Amino acid sequence: MTAMEEKVKKILVLDDEEVILRTCRDILDGTGFEVMTTTSVQECFAIAGGGDVDLFVTDIMMPELNGVEVIRRLRKSNPGLTVVVITGYPSMDTAREVMKLGAYDYIPKPFTPKELRDAVFDAIGKQNPKKAMRETLVLQILDRTVDDPDFFDRLYVEGADALKDYHISPEAKSAIALGDVRWIEENVGRLNEKQMMAMVRRLEREIW
Repeated sequence: MTAMEEKVKKILVLDDEEVILRTCRDILDGTGFEVMTTTSVQECFAIAGGGDVDLFVTDIMMPELNGVEVIRRLRKSNPGLTVVVITGYPSMDTAREVMKLGAYDYIPKPFTPKELRDAVFDAIGKQNPKKAMRETLVLQILDRTVDDPDFFDRLYVEGADALKDYHISPEAKSAIALGDVRWIEENVGRLNEKQMMAMVRRLEREIW
């Protein structure tokens, strides 16, 4: 098959809010992918269950059926399906659950166009197979180190072991534990003032 004949990748987006579906269509317009959207879980099963979808993007909190259960059922009929989760209610419990089901990425709402496009290209291209989910969790962890003194102390004493409940890469855990601002800004994004404060506090505690 030549490059001209290469099959167009298909993306299916499931969300109970039409405005989110419209946003996803607008963001992914012009990427070269065929984007299908639906608010119907049953239609989703009919489309994605047959294996004719390269990437499934789904919300979690939906009235018809929880997104976690949707993923679980699709896995039975289409075990190789690549999944990206988008949710307005991010939590560690939900993140752990969808990652156990093999979700490739997890994006909190509201997401930027770049965040969605990057997640889609990464997931379809599998550019980084070791990546379990977006490193944006790193920024949430840094926020917590400022707001939660007990967590900050545990992070200082235990290092990366204090992050065992967070599904981020070993490299990300190491960067947080060691105060490696450069790695985080190169691989995750620029830190805001609050997040930078967390890293400064971490480095101030280090004994050189």
